[in-house]
Amino acid sequence: TPGRLRDLINRGACSLEKVQIAILDEADQMADLGFMPEVTELLDQVPAGGQRMLFSATLENEIDALVKRYLVNPVAHEVDAAQGAVTTMSHHILIVKPRDKAPVTAAIASRKGRTIIFVRTQLGADRVAEQLRDAGVKADALHGGMTQGARTRVLADFKDGYVNALVATDVAARGIHVDGIDLVLNVDPAGDHKDYLHRSG
Repeated sequence: TPGRLRDLINRGACSLEKVQIAILDEADQMADLGFMPEVTELLDQVPAGGQRMLFSATLENEIDALVKRYLVNPVAHEVDAAQGAVTTMSHHILIVKPRDKAPVTAAIASRKGRTIIFVRTQLGADRVAEQLRDAGVKADALHGGMTQGARTRVLADFKDGYVNALVATDVAARGIHVDGIDLVLNVDPAGDHKDYLHRSG
């Protein structure tokens, strides 16, 4: 994260003075999470004249200001929204009683293929992962309360097929790119439409 990189720089563990290419991925999410002060502080330390790339679902407000401040003669490459993955997926809503939520989730997650299950809280991720394991599903949780080593291990197990169901919070899942996801299940609804799109895509 930008905050982690800033801490490393402040401790003298690394420097940005020789960086030639700076890439900011999911800039809109960085803005939503309040990381823009750290991002601008880091970009101020990157030497002028190098290549800078910015990836974002939107170019509004803080992101537009970032483009104007740090990019020289930027070229925009846009993905046609009509061709995006979210529009080519099937979306279904299941109305489930609270007492049936765990068994229904387990029944859905026990199918073949990779499933990412989204919940709102770290506690919820641990709880749902445990319920799934109790039901015989190879599941694990991924959230910000875990050490980096634990998160890396869980993600590797998921990518390698040792875990079929990954129960994640929105923040922990940001920036994760795993090919071959068969199903995204929102046990807890997304906070807003942007979170829903990020979960789905």
